[in-house]
Amino acid sequence: MFSNLNQELNINSKLTFSGFYEHFSKLVKISSECRLLVALSGGCDSVALLHLCQKLKRKLGTDVYAVHVNHGLRKASSMEELFVKDLCKEWEIDLEVFYPSRKRKKGESIEMWARRIRYKAYEVTQEKFNCNWVLTAHHSNDQIETILMHLDAGCGVEGLQGMPTQNKYIVRPLLIFSQTSIEKYVKDNNLYFIEDKSNWDLSIQRNFIRHKIVNKWLLNTDQLASRFGELSRQAVDAVTRMDAVILKLANQAVKKENGQILLMDEQFDFLSKKQLVRLTKFIIGENMISWRRHRWETLSQWFRKAKIGSILELNLDWTVLRDRNCWVLIRGDLKPVNLSIDSQGQFGTDGYTLTLNKIESPIVNTDPFYEIIDGKAVEGKNLILRSWHKGDIFQPLGMVGHKKVSDFLIDEKVNRFSKMQQLVLTANDEIIWICGRRLGDLAKITDSTTEYLELYLEPGVG
Repeated sequence: MFSNLNQELNINSKLTFSGFYEHFSKLVKISSECRLLVALSGGCDSVALLHLCQKLKRKLGTDVYAVHVNHGLRKASSMEELFVKDLCKEWEIDLEVFYPSRKRKKGESIEMWARRIRYKAYEVTQEKFNCNWVLTAHHSNDQIETILMHLDAGCGVEGLQGMPTQNKYIVRPLLIFSQTSIEKYVKDNNLYFIEDKSNWDLSIQRNFIRHKIVNKWLLNTDQLASRFGELSRQAVDAVTRMDAVILKLANQAVKKENGQILLMDEQFDFLSKKQLVRLTKFIIGENMISWRRHRWETLSQWFRKAKIGSILELNLDWTVLRDRNCWVLIRGDLKPVNLSIDSQGQFGTDGYTLTLNKIESPIVNTDPFYEIIDGKAVEGKNLILRSWHKGDIFQPLGMVGHKKVSDFLIDEKVNRFSKMQQLVLTANDEIIWICGRRLGDLAKITDSTTEYLELYLEPGVG
């Protein structure tokens, strides 16, 4: 179970503490005030990383902590936990052991679940120990495997970037070093580690790529890691340049209106559908995530074929709508809201605040969510702010008869998202305001009005 390396190894590039320190110092600012959290599985790579950080602690006084995730999937999990506990105790490093629940999301593989759990453990432990950086022990061989996995999944140029050396608070300081150099470091320093037998399970894609492709490939060349490293750097440069163009477009041409993001056809017709996908990907904050081919193709095809009113969920947070002359992106829950009001004053719930004030005389205000009505028209009546319902009718200001709210919204060319969020204000069940759009005739100000009531609805407040 516990092993150290005694066999002779081929070395691509030597890993030393001085080399590690020099490289790591270029990635982040290291000082005695730094607090580092090491992801510790107990395997060869993570033990080497923890040992290097232990030396860093002695050199600079840097605080070092460790986090271990016990997934509880194998019989060896308890032994691995015991090993990392003993190791951290011997090296005087505070350790946090994370025990996840077994609950997986719909469609989530065991590998995807384990990865999500690991990063959740990093986040929680980083906060507990107030660490600046979380360090993982990924190396250049892992980078090769990752890029090949992305290619197999049909990735775009983003997938050729592989793993970034730094992504927010996560840093991979061993990414320029080969697996053999890490093994040599472990051997030279007489370090013990745990061999995870599941790493030989060829039903796991990464293991298959490692043992059946990469390791055999490495027998015929010593340039593989450097070539994939250069491929990664070129992909990073290409994506960075494309993102700069996308960012400029997003800042200059994207229109924001009532919490919605509008991509007007007149501004973005020159983009190909895949370029439009890239812009959308950037807007929803997934520009650093490598999409699989089916996500690219699904959205690209939808952009080509979507009819007016068509809606597509992009992820758990974002939805896109095809409107008459634009694409509409909205973030958040699209469920209708309801707010009952039984007196005058200020009322807030479900992200809306409605303020009612008596005023001496009318004032001019062009805000569509501001109206002045005849106070006598609603005096003593129960006011309700709610989502409009199918079958609702009202008498628009200046009209003799009544009109269906649905027909009014169609005439106003209100998109489907906005329809789902449209509020109406009623007085004893009669609509007196299509909020932000049209006042009802019942509450209008006339020459005989003596009491003025000010209405102000603030979307997104409350």
